[in-house]
Amino acid sequence: MKTEQNKNTHVPLIRKGVQFNILAESPSETATALQVVCFFDFQKNQHYEGGTYAVNEHFGGEIHQLRKDGIFSGARLETLLLNPSSNQIPAHQLLLIGMGDPAELDLDLFKILGYTAVMEAIKIGVKDFCFAPSLKDAGIAMSFGKTDVSKTLAQGMFKALDAAAVLSAKKLIRPVALTEINLLAGQAQSANAYKGLQLAFD
Repeated sequence: MKTEQNKNTHVPLIRKGVQFNILAESPSETATALQVVCFFDFQKNQHYEGGTYAVNEHFGGEIHQLRKDGIFSGARLETLLLNPSSNQIPAHQLLLIGMGDPAELDLDLFKILGYTAVMEAIKIGVKDFCFAPSLKDAGIAMSFGKTDVSKTLAQGMFKALDAAAVLSAKKLIRPVALTEINLLAGQAQSANAYKGLQLAFD
């Protein structure tokens, strides 16, 4: 669900009827059915800047408080779905996903995160969602290549779409409504993120 404010200068890529792209936009500003934001375990990382800082601020600090209270600690693959009010963020719903201990961060986690995000979006029944891995916002210095995160996220998302197609054909889930996925990246990282997305498609 794009608006004129969406900073999208790339050619969308399509897989199984779902359009993928990179947006250089804060998760606090995306006009989308579902915004996904990732956080590390609260006991291991409480650093906020950039987009995650803005999201927390738009919620009046409630995201931090939920993490502090253990309602959403950020444990590996923990999820929490929130319904923002119109004066908080433009997204209709906000899904928090935990990444666990930053010391255990590896590329396999990003495949699982991509898979989980798509499956959750399908479960909710949205037509589009935006995904913010939020690594730089957590102050994490990555040892991966510049294209690795978006590539592996997309690979996990492809696996979920393939699984959903099988499940839908067997009438084990309702028809998939999802038609658009946008991965969020900072302006400086967006070109490399798009290259990673292209590599996943290749």
